[in-house]
Amino acid sequence: MSPRFSTRWLCLAACLGLGNVHFCATRPRAAEPAKTHTVMAGEMKLAVPSSWVQKKPSNRFRLAQFAVPKTGGDTEDAELVVFFFGTKDGGNIEPNIHRWIDQFQPQGRKGKFTSGKCPQGDYVLVDLRGTWNKPIEPLIEQKTVEMRDARVLSLILTIKHQGSYFLRLMGPAKTVSANVDAFRAAIGADAKSEKDYKVSEEN
Repeated sequence: MSPRFSTRWLCLAACLGLGNVHFCATRPRAAEPAKTHTVMAGEMKLAVPSSWVQKKPSNRFRLAQFAVPKTGGDTEDAELVVFFFGTKDGGNIEPNIHRWIDQFQPQGRKGKFTSGKCPQGDYVLVDLRGTWNKPIEPLIEQKTVEMRDARVLSLILTIKHQGSYFLRLMGPAKTVSANVDAFRAAIGADAKSEKDYKVSEEN
């Protein structure tokens, strides 16, 4: 048997599972990263997945607004909204955190609070799950609709000389959970470098 024929036979044998030949196995291809595009929300830069559908902001405090396609059996899309209330407005971090916590019904509510740094500034991330009393517009009427098995990521990003930007990824838990990494990546955040953030007792 010629060396060339022998090599071909061994490769075929390996692919068919004949014998203990392993060098012919095909290496699995790595998953391709999701495609993104850059969106400016005021002076803040976002790297947004191409699958997120940009919408016209529904009020003047929303700099950017996206529909995040539903997944995992959820019946509705999630939503990413970027809020900005001015260089000195928007309130302090703690009152906003307590307000977001209060939007979830106490029974079964779960929360995680972290802080970190990204290329654009410092941030605090609030991760809440449970039954959400979802605010509906017009917000001035303070009406809500109950959403069970919801998850909301709320991030306060402080950019030097600009103020605080508020990013909220809101909706069904499975869809939000599938987009947690993309949410962080949008501002260049890294979960591994985040630290626990201690929330003070509400006055």
